[in-house]
Amino acid sequence: MRILFKYALEYKWQFFLRVITISLVALASICFDFIMGFIVDIFASGQVEKFIPIVTVTIALIIIMFFTEYLDGLVMSNYIKNTVNYLRCDVFSKLMNKDIKDFSLDNSGKYISVLYNDIKLIEDNFLNNIFLVISSLLSFLISLCALFYISPYIVIFISIFGVLGFIIPNALSKKLVIEKNEYSKNLEEITSVTKDLFSGFEVIKGFNISKKINKIFVKNSLNVENSKRKCSILEAIIKGFSLAFSVTIYLGVLILGGYLMYKKSISVGTAIIIIQLSTHIVGPVKTSISLINQIKSVSLIGKKVEDILNVNNESEESEEIKSFRDCIDIKDLNFSYTKERNALKNINLKFERNKKYAIVGESGCGKSTLIKLIMRYYNEYEGKITIDNKDLNKIYSSDLYKTISMIQQNVFMFDDSIKENIRLFSNYSDESVIESCKRSGIMGLINRLEDGIDSLVGENGNKLSGGEKQRIAIARALINETKILILDESTSALDNETAYSLEKSLLNLENLTMIVVTHKLIKNLLTDYDEIIVMKDGMVIEKGSFEELIDIKGYFYSLYYIQNEKI
Repeated sequence: MRILFKYALEYKWQFFLRVITISLVALASICFDFIMGFIVDIFASGQVEKFIPIVTVTIALIIIMFFTEYLDGLVMSNYIKNTVNYLRCDVFSKLMNKDIKDFSLDNSGKYISVLYNDIKLIEDNFLNNIFLVISSLLSFLISLCALFYISPYIVIFISIFGVLGFIIPNALSKKLVIEKNEYSKNLEEITSVTKDLFSGFEVIKGFNISKKINKIFVKNSLNVENSKRKCSILEAIIKGFSLAFSVTIYLGVLILGGYLMYKKSISVGTAIIIIQLSTHIVGPVKTSISLINQIKSVSLIGKKVEDILNVNNESEESEEIKSFRDCIDIKDLNFSYTKERNALKNINLKFERNKKYAIVGESGCGKSTLIKLIMRYYNEYEGKITIDNKDLNKIYSSDLYKTISMIQQNVFMFDDSIKENIRLFSNYSDESVIESCKRSGIMGLINRLEDGIDSLVGENGNKLSGGEKQRIAIARALINETKILILDESTSALDNETAYSLEKSLLNLENLTMIVVTHKLIKNLLTDYDEIIVMKDGMVIEKGSFEELIDIKGYFYSLYYIQNEKI
């Protein structure tokens, strides 16, 4: 809960201004109780001349209350807007700072649920309720002090039953915390499931499994509603207890006030003041019991948010790397996704500046895994990877990804324009975007589109073909002007002619280190690489130029012969 209080006080001046406005509202409301008593006493005593001053004060108080309520609403709306937005953006920022491995441990639907469902629960049950509790306590304390002045016996009676009113419902709060957390988990589950079902819409329709999918959704929806129902029942029980104690206090105060009036210890007006003040004690006792338990109910949700906010993937000894001057050096590298089998075994490689490297081998041999480690998607491995003699795991993420750009096999597209998908929301000029489009060979598509470079690509580029998405991805990397370019089967979706011309143009680029994972063994391309790295079963078994590998007639020779039928 500490982390939630930290965020609640992030906008301190707005927080304390809200405390001031609700204090004024509470004070003005209690002033009305006294005015009602005074009016009754005025008519009871026949002192009608005092009526006009009381009416004047009442009108002034109504005007003050109007502006105070307006100011209170204004302050509260701004406070909630700023605090919730700050918390949500902070959580989102921390999620974006996760490394690939940690991020992949949970379904992205869970993160969406935290950002919207859980933070909404925090807003409703924590942030809003804090001020309601403060308001209730202020009304309670002011009314208690006023009643103590009138009759200490009434205060003693209220204190005894008020304490009892907190003890019993508090015992139910632990159960409410558990149920609220279960509700949060079910919201996560249905968000994840719904996201997956919409993503797989074509598969669902293609295999005619809509009825089965409906059953899955209905089951998850019922889980959400059942957990919400359990929370509502517990909250109703707590409210029932608080109501019972509140009514007991109210009746007790009414009886004591009536007794004091019977004994002529107080006037009729004072008796009315006592009854009115008791409502400002009974009400806060009743609501505070419920509100405090609601605040406690989000403690586990707060812990979930805290776990995200405490993530820090940057090493305390992080190093800067402003440019690529020498080489990427890999020594004695071993890596496994699971304990059963190593994905990479004893890899020793050096990628020198401005040279071009091809990594080849059959599917599943570890080519893409090696690339993922160079990109620091995973940082738990044996051995060492350095860039310019700096440990890869200690380089600042921002510096690393300014130095290396990667074009992936499966290209992700934002639901935005071609231009924004190329410059990735950075401040590149239109001229730079056009130039990268020319170099990647996508200008033909752009010229055919009515809106040109501002044409929308649709959700994940559903308005584009696979080849067009690949060209945009290449333009995305070219505009970044990084010194190391990695292509992981990036031309696999292109026809042979386009793939050849594109890869050929990239190989001709100067001042660029290229590492290309490819399954297309084309002689006219392979001869342009400074070194071809051949992998099998997670190991580097051969490396050298095209001519050298052909001459030794080893594993690469076999791969090349099978694909090209003859040499």
